[in-house]
Amino acid sequence: MTRGVRTLFVALTVAMSLLVTGTVMALTLAGGGTDGTTDHGPSTLADPGDPAHWTPERMSRAKPRDPKLDDGPPAPPAPGTPNTVQPSWSPLPDALAQAKPPPVQARAVPRPYASGNGTSAVGKLFFEAPDGPSTCSGTVIADPKRPGRSNLVWTAGHCVHAGHAGTWFTSMQFVPAFNSSGQGTLDNLGNPGPVAPFGQWWATSVATSEQWRAGGTDTTSPATAFDFAVMEVRNPDGGPRSLEEVVGRAVSVWFDAPRDLPSTSAYGYPQDAPFDGLAMYGCSQDPRRMSVDPAAPPLLRIGCTMTAGASGGGWYAPCPTGGLCLIGNSALSGAGHTWIAGPYLSQDARRMLDTLKRKR
Repeated sequence: MTRGVRTLFVALTVAMSLLVTGTVMALTLAGGGTDGTTDHGPSTLADPGDPAHWTPERMSRAKPRDPKLDDGPPAPPAPGTPNTVQPSWSPLPDALAQAKPPPVQARAVPRPYASGNGTSAVGKLFFEAPDGPSTCSGTVIADPKRPGRSNLVWTAGHCVHAGHAGTWFTSMQFVPAFNSSGQGTLDNLGNPGPVAPFGQWWATSVATSEQWRAGGTDTTSPATAFDFAVMEVRNPDGGPRSLEEVVGRAVSVWFDAPRDLPSTSAYGYPQDAPFDGLAMYGCSQDPRRMSVDPAAPPLLRIGCTMTAGASGGGWYAPCPTGGLCLIGNSALSGAGHTWIAGPYLSQDARRMLDTLKRKR
């Protein structure tokens, strides 16, 4: 092989390698898969939503999604049932769990939520799941790529994707400071005055962790430690103002926050009895560790009586530089509703957010 031919061959080889690598990267970051198994990037929602979709009747039928852990003593097996080895994450083995925190009674957040304080960033999320209209909670977070003009909402992974062998949910709508006035009822949820002081924002793209998509379930699993998600939303009136500008608030995410913080406050819209999903509640306590699997990072857990519907709601703590930061989100509760737990936001969570930002 002559030098000229050899040089041409090497150049073609390098070019083909770069082309293949670039193609793989583009597919990975573009996402767009619907089954949660063929890609690892964020999904662009082909149909972000029809504003007429969420009628008062449909909103009132939305059921909360909230994986539960049977943290009580296991029921005795039925007569004749063969002995089987239970998975290490259901029920939670005593050897892995710290003592449960003392219960904290959830307290109603003073209205109006749209007063510019930290709770104005909290809202209610509506979406369509395979089993029908569903609801969770979420929080407006700061966007380092667009300071002061964020359109990002933090929530739980199980509020955007069904997990193992599941799909992305559809028609996702975020309503910040939902029912801030307290005038909303199950009969007038479609009236934007009482229930949507800042409008109804449709999600255009969404991302969750690879671990949740691969292993998430409707109970607890190792994937619960990665049960977080972020979505980008658009202005409902098509105007240029961002979600942060309209709400007047966005909470910075504090990745790798100390696990021994003196206190954290969790907020959300619990809907199962004795709550009705029409009011925001909160709980405050020093966070404890809770392990769901030896190979997964421990979760954060606090005592709290909030029920299903609070999932995805933000956990606040004082930032090192002042103000409030988001350090986690509600993802799991015990069967007795005496505590809630959520993932610790490590570099896995940061990478998920960076992936969504690179896609834009």
